Amino acid sequence: MKKLLVLTLVVGMSIFLFVGCLSLNNEPILSLSYVEWYTTTEEIGDLTFGYVHLSLSGSTTGDKVTVITYGDGVIAELELDLDQDKKFAQDVIIQFTHAADDIPRKYSTILTAYKGNYTTSINLESEELTYLE
Repeated sequence: MKKLLVLTLVVGMSIFLFVGCLSLNNEPILSLSYVEWYTTTEEIGDLTFGYVHLSLSGSTTGDKVTVITYGDGVIAELELDLDQDKKFAQDVIIQFTHAADDIPRKYSTILTAYKGNYTTSINLESEELTYLE
């Protein structure tokens, strides 16, 4: 009876560890090959609009990749276009304002890869940027 209990525990622990390892392998890989932050401006009437851009490229093993934007104060999750090799290269407007100025600021976003119920995220932060020089 004792041998049966030990055998059951060993088999049970083996299955538990195996399933745990499988779930770790389901997390998507997300890698970046290029990241560039920059700003642009646009005059509309008496206002100078400022745009913070993020140009990026990379690849994933996931089913989709998204980036957080917060253009007019509303937070959104924009899905990037993946090619057949699950690579992406896109320029995204992360944030904009109707009152561009020359005050240096840092901006940030989160890039997330999804694969089923699993995710992998990368936090990205710009260097200090200004709209006007």
